[in-house]
Amino acid sequence: MFCSRCGTWLPDEAASCSLCGLVLRPGAAPAQAAPAAVIEAVSYAGFWRRFWALLIDVIVTYFPIATVRVLLGLPVSGSFDPVVPAAWWSGGFEMVIDWLYAALLISSPWRATLGQAVMDLHVTDLNGDRISFARATGRYLAQILNLFTLGFGILMQVFSPRRQALHDLVSGTVVVRSRHARDPVAAPVLRLMP
Repeated sequence: MFCSRCGTWLPDEAASCSLCGLVLRPGAAPAQAAPAAVIEAVSYAGFWRRFWALLIDVIVTYFPIATVRVLLGLPVSGSFDPVVPAAWWSGGFEMVIDWLYAALLISSPWRATLGQAVMDLHVTDLNGDRISFARATGRYLAQILNLFTLGFGILMQVFSPRRQALHDLVSGTVVVRSRHARDPVAAPVLRLMP
């Protein structure tokens, strides 16, 4: 059964709710209410911090992709030409590299790509836990929805209460700032001798 006050699941023989203390059976001794949960303040990642993290990630993945393009006889960067078979190989390699880069790093204990780590960001599920490789893959694949919405899927991050883009909403993830202390650090003072 469920508590009618707080919705906690309880065994059928429970006399009272173990969370809120509501008496379910009059005459039985009430259970001790559990201590209040500690709610940790979460700092969600803003638009510009995520933008700079993405820019760093593009730079990191550019070099291996450009190397393969040159080895296949293609220009370092350029548009996709469906007539050229090397363009298909290069496009496939680029997608695999981007997917593995994002999914492996986000599902790792690091919880972030290199760009996100530099910008002090972590990708978690809605409970703050690390996401699985499958969920990270789904998050990566859901980014195609941002193309179908002509970029609005990314811009909706500005208006969402948890700062979630469309691919975050679809995959059930959230990008948060690290839980490190945010106390300002005193910079060393350099004094010139007179």
